[in-house]
Amino acid sequence: MAITLWRNRRPFEGLTNWFDDVDTLFENNFFTRPLERNWAPAMDIEEKDGTFLVKADLPGVNKDDIHLELRDGYLTLKGERKYEHEEKEDNYRRIERTHGTFQRSLKVPEGLTQKDIKAKYRDGVLELTIPTPKVEKPKAINVKID
Repeated sequence: MAITLWRNRRPFEGLTNWFDDVDTLFENNFFTRPLERNWAPAMDIEEKDGTFLVKADLPGVNKDDIHLELRDGYLTLKGERKYEHEEKEDNYRRIERTHGTFQRSLKVPEGLTQKDIKAKYRDGVLELTIPTPKVEKPKAINVKID
């Protein structure tokens, strides 16, 4: 039988991991309803054919819980994903999906009105179509020199 030396450069690693697990347990509020946290939906923004196309991922959000507001040159998307309470008889539960209120604001071109913005919501994705500003090309001025 061979004898080998046990070398652990982090002698308290197991204990540290245990403390991390306990912290996570309380952060997720395991024993009661999870705390509502603010979150922000992921967005894609592309410029295409004279418009900005904005896509926001809002899975699990009811369309009645989505609000758009245009004010002072900013378009603000607000809403809430509600917590789905499940009664289970198991002794454990894990909740990873974020819920609670959210808000994202986008700077939009000057002179934009609510009528200019088109919005549709389908399959958990909000699509906004925002016209790009019309840029006037500089006009040449002929100067007559005497």
